[in-house]
Amino acid sequence: MGNIEISFTTTNSPARRILELDGLRGIAIALVLMRHYIHHPTLLLLGPQWGWMGVNLFFVLSGFLITSILLRLTDQPGALKVFYARRSLRLFPLYFLALLVYFVASASVGTPQPPRTVLLYISFLQAFLPPLITHLKIVPHPDWVVMGFGVLWSLSVEEYFYILWAPLVAFTRARRGPLLIILALILLLTPWARYFYPDPKGGQELFLAQMDSLAAGCLVGIVWQDHGPRWRTHLQRHAPRLYGCVAALIALAVWIDFATGITKRSVFDQRIFNATDYTVLWLAWSLWLLVTLAVSGTSGMLPSVLRLPLLRWLGRISYCLYVVHYPIYLALRNYMPHSAALIAGLVASLGISALSWRYFEGPIARWKQHAFRYPMTSQPEAP
Repeated sequence: MGNIEISFTTTNSPARRILELDGLRGIAIALVLMRHYIHHPTLLLLGPQWGWMGVNLFFVLSGFLITSILLRLTDQPGALKVFYARRSLRLFPLYFLALLVYFVASASVGTPQPPRTVLLYISFLQAFLPPLITHLKIVPHPDWVVMGFGVLWSLSVEEYFYILWAPLVAFTRARRGPLLIILALILLLTPWARYFYPDPKGGQELFLAQMDSLAAGCLVGIVWQDHGPRWRTHLQRHAPRLYGCVAALIALAVWIDFATGITKRSVFDQRIFNATDYTVLWLAWSLWLLVTLAVSGTSGMLPSVLRLPLLRWLGRISYCLYVVHYPIYLALRNYMPHSAALIAGLVASLGISALSWRYFEGPIARWKQHAFRYPMTSQPEAP
């Protein structure tokens, strides 16, 4: 969820910011907000029911952006250390501040967290333990705190992705053959891992269950780096058909959810859903990302929508918004009516996230640009 501001260069053009990627991130966080904040039974069937798909869009974007940076750092001495320093400065300050608030809040309502809980979350290991173990045996707390902790599982997934993928790219010296073989194996084997997982209703938040969405983004990063300039015109010409394919894939993912029963009472239905739906999703998001890269900067309707200031603003503050929005709502629900808690929670989350970017995350991001520069002339992350 830690958003990356990135610019790209080709041999024929100067570095430029791809504004539409902020818009895609804005859509991802909007989907997550819909999932957690819109509970009306009729409205659920019109979209919010599937807001969880936004997390997978975040994963695809992260895989793409991180890989795009790493490919440009090949053979740059000391680049990996700078990469980890910059990633740490982007993710750690807000993450550990949120943990401090959660731990203090839990203690203030009479349920201080034991050391094992603190260790679990400060080490980002929550995505390596089944939620049933994490929530019931390691983290004793009232409901709004457990959900506050619960949304951090995706940050655990991303953190270990950074830890594992960056050295792999460096070790292989970004040779496409080994990287493509690794990504292909992940894409092929992860659905089977989800299918055969012993507890099919509790394994979706594990690192191993989400590797294919990240790998799909990595694959788009490699493909665009190698073929983007040659494919751009062709993709632009066929963009309407490709958008239709994206819509069809998303519709298929929704249909699979219906066909396997939204409540997933059957273990077999849950296994089929796990194996197929996430696969269809990474196909949809990866294709949308690829087309977005091709049409960026054009006057088409969809790229224009992705450049809307509101969407880009949501994308910019999405990291804090993801971390704080749900625990704030759940805490307020204990003190006010449900509908009032939803409105107050949304307003408070947006306000806190905006202030965080202006006075906390933003200054840190600007400082890291000067303190930890990559050993190259053109910086892959825009200031």
